[in-house]
Amino acid sequence: MSLLGRRKHSRYLLAQPVEGNVRVRDEVTIESRDEREIVVLAPVACRPDEWVALEILASGRHRVSAKVVESRPVVAEDGAIRHRVRLVPSTTDAEMPGVTEDGR
Repeated sequence: MSLLGRRKHSRYLLAQPVEGNVRVRDEVTIESRDEREIVVLAPVACRPDEWVALEILASGRHRVSAKVVESRPVVAEDGAIRHRVRLVPSTTDAEMPGVTEDGR
């Protein structure tokens, strides 16, 4: 079995360096949602003013960019500690730092 090229070559190279953090989140539970605010229960806390991308899988896939307003620990129905996170959706993806007009 040959593993030629494995871990010897660059996987991805940015043309221009960017500053930021990438965190992959676990699934969250949406408690409430309207045009002005989304409230979710998440397994980890978020920082206020942090931008997140929320994918909603109801009747298709819908992506929402939102800014964290508040994050507080709560005890969920199953007794586990979760974080109630209040989000304010952006009016356009262009508001989210590092996102271009075409959503990339």
